[in-house]
Amino acid sequence: MLEELGLRFKKIFFVFFLIFIFLFFLVAVNGISPSDINKNLKISESKLLDLDKVYVKKVIDGDTFKTNDNKSIRLIGINTPEIEHHDQKVEYFGREAAKYTKDRIEGKTVFLEYGIQKRDKYQRVLAYVYLLDGTFFNAELVKKGYADLMTIPPNIKYTDLFQKLAKEARIENRGLWDNPGLSKKNNLKEINWRKAGEFVGEEVAVTGKVIDTYDSGKAIFLNYHKDYKHTFTAVIFKSDEYKFNFEPEKYYLNKKIKVKGKIKVYKGAPEIIVEEPSQIKLINPR
Repeated sequence: MLEELGLRFKKIFFVFFLIFIFLFFLVAVNGISPSDINKNLKISESKLLDLDKVYVKKVIDGDTFKTNDNKSIRLIGINTPEIEHHDQKVEYFGREAAKYTKDRIEGKTVFLEYGIQKRDKYQRVLAYVYLLDGTFFNAELVKKGYADLMTIPPNIKYTDLFQKLAKEARIENRGLWDNPGLSKKNNLKEINWRKAGEFVGEEVAVTGKVIDTYDSGKAIFLNYHKDYKHTFTAVIFKSDEYKFNFEPEKYYLNKKIKVKGKIKVYKGAPEIIVEEPSQIKLINPR
């Protein structure tokens, strides 16, 4: 028995050793760590020398461009509002974000730091982009309010930095966060959570008491009834959790709240996707 336990321990130790070596190798190869980004969101010139250099032939939108050799590059960790593509409508601040990116990098040379996952499902190259003066362009877009976050593992190297910058941009209503459309949700029809199924597809304010919460690792669920599979639920995806200054699953438990948004149906039950903390208000807070 002792020999078997000893063998298992050695195997586990060996696996962790390999993981450590792999992570060390990644840092050594990339040559850049989050601590290398200074308060002005720049890296040193010596760090730029470790990166691939490309010429930006054409900007497609705020977070995508083509290089001189026709490769499509998608910025990692961020997402700018959409501009018009085929049947897709222009999103608020989409044109402004695209113009800003075009003015900053089109017709210029930039440097690329690749993610662990190097391509997305559209075969675009995934990269962190740096300007000639060392400016971390992905971070700059978030700071100025031209981009929100899009955190997709395993490319999470600068997630903490992006979250910090996005919070600051939201608080100061920069760029896409200064959206007049958000204020329209202040005068919505109020309904009890039991009637949510009657208002599918409509923007309403659903009231009720949260009696149960659950964090699945991918989303946080605020439930109004024990039979949550068939009744109304407010859903906060993990990608939006950083916007809250507290743990939603603990804070809202056993509280009466009002949730504003469009009611959708998922697996036969009504729900509202909560993307902003302002969508939830406490009723008669003490």
